[in-house]
Amino acid sequence: MNSSRTFFKGFLIGLFVMILANFVAAHLLSDCGLPALLGISSCADDITRLGFPFVFLKQGGFIAQNDLNPLLLWLDLLIAVGVAVLSGFLLSRYAKRRELKPSLPG
Repeated sequence: MNSSRTFFKGFLIGLFVMILANFVAAHLLSDCGLPALLGISSCADDITRLGFPFVFLKQGGFIAQNDLNPLLLWLDLLIAVGVAVLSGFLLSRYAKRRELKPSLPG
């Protein structure tokens, strides 16, 4: 299999895992879960939080706070791209190793 294609598949898998981790973190850290983040919650004065591993966005509440931290957003993006690149590298290395492994006669 093409090495760059395998790397790209691993990259997409890593990126998907980080996006999924952000949604799970948003659900667990927000007052009313993921529906609050999507704007379909009926909770009063709920605070939604977004970001994994760093919370970079807090919205809502009685005082109507809207805090976006650009530094934490960039750190989250950098970590997500790093995990995706590492995932792509590991998958392409695994695929190469599997190709080089001699098959047993049988």
